[in-house]
Amino acid sequence: MDAYLSEEARQHLQAQALELPRRKAHGLLLGHRRGGRFFIERIYPCSFPLFPSARKFRALDGIFGGKIIGFYGSGRLSRTEAGNSPPFATNKLYLGFSLHPKKGLVLKPAVVEYSGSFYLVPVALAARPKRRR
Repeated sequence: MDAYLSEEARQHLQAQALELPRRKAHGLLLGHRRGGRFFIERIYPCSFPLFPSARKFRALDGIFGGKIIGFYGSGRLSRTEAGNSPPFATNKLYLGFSLHPKKGLVLKPAVVEYSGSFYLVPVALAARPKRRR
């Protein structure tokens, strides 16, 4: 299982990391899933703390035509935060991000799973295809 991030989504995350270095940023990952790969096409910044309420999630998912494939947040998701995931987050992607002075944009994708309690399973970030000349 892995995640592919479009160039547009990468740019928006990098801009948020640059603009809000000390504040926590959260939002929705929009795209689709094919087989074991999450295709993140766009992001949508939100003001909710980490996850929206179930009612708000259903409303947002309706607005975006069922294209919510996960959530993102600045920094890593702690074990406690992952354990408090809402049921609708199961099998969704969580993308932690930060801006490192030397490495640039650092991304940590994981899938929210449930087996008696919620936990995160790290997944790989798929490489961008090389451009043909």
